[in-house]
Amino acid sequence: MPDPLLPTPPHPALQTTDPLAVAGYGGELLAAVERLIGAPAKTGAAAALVAEMDNVRQAMQAHDGRRIRRSVGLWGRLLGRDVEAQVQAEQLAGQLDVCLLRADDGLQALQQELDRHQQQLVRVEAAVAAIDAWAAAGEALPAPMEPVSQAALQRRLQHLRGLARLRQTEAGQLRLLHAQGVELIERYQRIRDVLLPLWRQQTLVQRAAGMPAALAKAAEAQARIVDEIMAMQARLR
Repeated sequence: MPDPLLPTPPHPALQTTDPLAVAGYGGELLAAVERLIGAPAKTGAAAALVAEMDNVRQAMQAHDGRRIRRSVGLWGRLLGRDVEAQVQAEQLAGQLDVCLLRADDGLQALQQELDRHQQQLVRVEAAVAAIDAWAAAGEALPAPMEPVSQAALQRRLQHLRGLARLRQTEAGQLRLLHAQGVELIERYQRIRDVLLPLWRQQTLVQRAAGMPAALAKAAEAQARIVDEIMAMQARLR
C-alpha cells in the first residue's frame, strides 16, 4: 500500500514577519492529516473471539462438576452459582459446534479488523513524518525579530511536535493491537485445527473403551486447550 500523500513544507517555510502566518503555521497540513486519518480504528473483534472461546472452554468442562465448583469459589457455591455454571456449561456442551462456527466468524472479523488497523497505521506513520518535517522546517527558520511573533512561532512548533508525539503513540497502539490479534489468531487456529480434533478423538476412544490411557490423553488435550484459551484471555488484559 503506497504511503499517503500529505503537503510538504513550503519554501521558504514561513514569512516570520506576518503574525497571522506564524500563528497558523502548519494549519494546511493538520487539516489534511485529519481528513486522511479520520476516526480511530474500531476494535472489539478480538474480545468477541475470546468470549466465544470461553464458551468453548465451559462446554468442554461440562462433565467436570468439581472443576466448576472450584471455579466459583466458596461464596459462589453458597449463592448457588455453581449450579448456574453447571447448567450453562451443559447447554454450551450441546452447542459446541455452534460455538465454533461463531468463533470462525469472529476469526474472520478479527482478520478484517487487523487489515484495517494496518491501513490506519500506514496513514498515522505518514502523518507523524509529515508533522515532524513541518516542525523541523519551522525550527530551521531564523528567529523572528518581534518578540510576539517569536513567542507565537515557538508555541506553534511545540504544538506540532506535541501532535506528532500523540500520533506516534497512536501508531504504537496500532502495532500492539496487530501483534495481539496475530497471536490470538494463531492460538485459535491451533485450538481449532490441532487440539480440538485430538480432544474429540480421545474422548470418543475413552467413551468406547473406557481405557485409562485414553482418559489421560483426553484430559491432557483438554488441559492444553484450556491453557490456550486462558492465554488468549490474558492477552486482552
